[in-house]
Amino acid sequence: MSARLLLALGVLSLALAALEACGSDGGAGAQGGGDDASTPDGGRDSGAADTAAVDSTATDGAGGDGAGSDGASGDGASGDSAHDAVANDVVTGDVVTGDVVTGDAAGDSAAADTGGSDDSASDGGAVDATGDGNDGASIQDAGSGDGNDGSSVGVITGGPCASGAAGATAFRIKWIDAGGTAVVSYEVDGLPDKSQDTAGAYGYQIGFTPSYVDPFLAQGGLGLDSSDFVDIHLSTVGLASITTATLSIYGRSYDVSASGSFNWQTFDGTGQTPTDFVSNVPPYQWYSADMTTEIAPGEGNALVRIKAGPSSGALVVNQIEICMVAN
Repeated sequence: MSARLLLALGVLSLALAALEACGSDGGAGAQGGGDDASTPDGGRDSGAADTAAVDSTATDGAGGDGAGSDGASGDGASGDSAHDAVANDVVTGDVVTGDVVTGDAAGDSAAADTGGSDDSASDGGAVDATGDGNDGASIQDAGSGDGNDGSSVGVITGGPCASGAAGATAFRIKWIDAGGTAVVSYEVDGLPDKSQDTAGAYGYQIGFTPSYVDPFLAQGGLGLDSSDFVDIHLSTVGLASITTATLSIYGRSYDVSASGSFNWQTFDGTGQTPTDFVSNVPPYQWYSADMTTEIAPGEGNALVRIKAGPSSGALVVNQIEICMVAN
């Protein structure tokens, strides 16, 4: 019994010793496996890959999708600020050029509220820049300096007549000196339809050049005599009726010994002033004649041809004006 017990205890001791030896070898193997794995392909490489992944995330975050790209540079404050700046420039441009009337009506209602820019643009830049004659007072005062207040009569918007004729200025031109050549300056166009409104001096001979004469005794103007005539093309579209129409010239007879006159012809008739109606004595004056029956409403291409008449047959014409009472 004792011998068996001792034998069993001996076997148990050997088994425990064997188990302890196996356990020690396994631990050393695990530790060695960790070192071997970390060196070529193991945890360190895997760790490096994880680190790279983190770095990659950081790169994508800061440089790509983060504040650097989508934030500040792309969709952030810089982009919106630039857009706002462009929008502000567009609104400012519209106001300054007077396009508020024709364009961004709702625009730019905000722009209209910014310090009254709307009014200054409409009254100043738009009219004076384009020179289209929509605001008769602006062009009239700037061009002729006669101080008229720009009031309108009926549908004629050219303001009071410089000649003193009844109604409002439908059309007025002035001849200016361009190195001895008489050139037309359009002073006022108060007609509703301005699409056909032009004027010029023309000769009967090829190569004719309108002459600017009399610059020393008075203001000077177009030399109008038997060699030339003035054509004024107008549109009376938009006029339902013309109560009165007055043709006036500002100048004198260009003759040292005789007064003169003028006559006119249109598609509707002809007319003339009395002989010696225009004095030859400076200073220049306005000379007006009734031409109501020679111009009709609703004509898209009305022509007024003006010539010098007796006695002198020669005039110096500084300005020509047509005034109307019309509706």
